[in-house]
This record gives sequence, C-alpha cells and structure tokens, in this order.
Amino acid sequence: MKLRPWNPAETFDDMLRRFEPMLHWPTAMVNGQRNWLPATDISENAESYQLKVEMPEISKDDIQLAVEDGYLVLSGERKYEHTDDKQHLNERFHGQFTRRFQLPDNVDDTAIDARFENGMLYLALPKTEVKKERCQRIDIH
Repeated sequence: MKLRPWNPAETFDDMLRRFEPMLHWPTAMVNGQRNWLPATDISENAESYQLKVEMPEISKDDIQLAVEDGYLVLSGERKYEHTDDKQHLNERFHGQFTRRFQLPDNVDDTAIDARFENGMLYLALPKTEVKKERCQRIDIH
C-alpha cells in the first residue's frame, strides 16, 4: 500500500461529487425519490407580470391553479407512461409537483388570466395600484 499525503481539496471535491445528483435544478430529492418542478420564466411589463411554465405531456385537467394567502399555487401531475418495453434511459421526470409564487402587493389576484396551449401554461397577473395602508394617530391619555 502506497501512502499519499492528504489533500483537503480532493476530499471536498469527492464530497461535492456525491451530492451533485441532488443539486440539479429543477429537480429535488424527497423521501429518496427524485421529484421535478416545471421550469418557469417570469417577466413584467407596465400592465402585468407574466409567467410562462413548461408542462410537456401534461393534460390541462391535471393542473390546479389557486391563490392562497398571497401566493399563486400551481400544482399538478405528469403521469408515468408504463410500457412493457425495456427502458435503457429515462431522463424525463414524472409525478406530482407544487410551486408557490409570492404575489407582489400590486397584483389584482381576482383578474389573473391563465391559458394552456402546446404544453405551455401562460399566466398574466394584471397590476393594480398599491393600496396605501391607512395610518391613524392614536392619542394617549
């Protein structure tokens, strides 16, 4: 057995290589299973915020969209296609997902427009004037 001097950088690199599969975005490890999150682009113009969410091979009926406590909540499921074919490589993820986006104060959450076409979910979140909090002075007696 040949002894080599310890190199802390090699130890650190080895540790990162072991965790590397869990660090890929937009996937995550939950209960030992890889889960996925649909990729999302967010932009804005003067009238609204826009979200563009990739949802290939997902039916519109398998998507739920709601506003809850100041968050836009997007959830759904990409169903697994089981076949009797021998699988050699499977890089596409399936299963349930949930994404939560905090809504800015200037979004009219009652007028959100959602459109689904060609595996893409398009959301328009119209802007509204931010309501200023009313401040009232209270006299101390």
